Amino acid sequence: MSGAGFILSAGDLARYEAAQALARESLAELGRYIRPGATEISLMAEARRIMDARGATGYWWFDMPCVILAGPRLRVSEEGDVYQAADIPIAPDDMVTVDVAPEIDGIWGDCARSFFLKDGALVTAAEAGPEQAEGMAAEAALHAHLLEVARPEMTFQALHGLMAARLAELGFENLDFLGNFGHNIGDDLHGRAYMDATCTVRLDTVPMFTFEPHIAKPGRPLAFKYEEVYRFEGGRLRVL
Repeated sequence: MSGAGFILSAGDLARYEAAQALARESLAELGRYIRPGATEISLMAEARRIMDARGATGYWWFDMPCVILAGPRLRVSEEGDVYQAADIPIAPDDMVTVDVAPEIDGIWGDCARSFFLKDGALVTAAEAGPEQAEGMAAEAALHAHLLEVARPEMTFQALHGLMAARLAELGFENLDFLGNFGHNIGDDLHGRAYMDATCTVRLDTVPMFTFEPHIAKPGRPLAFKYEEVYRFEGGRLRVL
């Protein structure tokens, strides 16, 4: 592979962009249903309904439409064949993270967002409180650092090291049960290359990859997620 990155046909790129747009737009719509009294189970049903209506033909993550974590479960990190949505009512000042995994005819979308309630209303992180604002500022700083330092010739291992160092500087820890920050996007659930401490796959040998830090302050109950898919264009990293 050259420094220009993995080459996708225009048609395939458009299909990936469509799947990712479905993921982003579905998350935005799901926010309307995040309210006190809702549960992870009820929100998962709404997420499936929304994504089905927008054209999803399946769900690549163990046939699970999404991972939803709320309230006391924000720090949970599990594989899809273990994860089960909880039936715990969401409280008026709770936080919720949602990570969706739609596919359109085998093409994956993958996106995560964090949502905040205050007095029963959906608000921004800054409106929710200083701890919430700090967590989302850390997410933004990590994504900005990724864009600054990632190069096509790097391995996932090398990029993981840079992101882990930045995370530590920010005073947060990585909650992922495998210790990774993301993975390549492809068509093989069990053959993914992970952005972890051991993966020597080069970034420019995959068409695109996720960056999805699941982070928290040590010992604190709030945990944050923000995920996008990235690919190289002309040697520079871009959000899909």
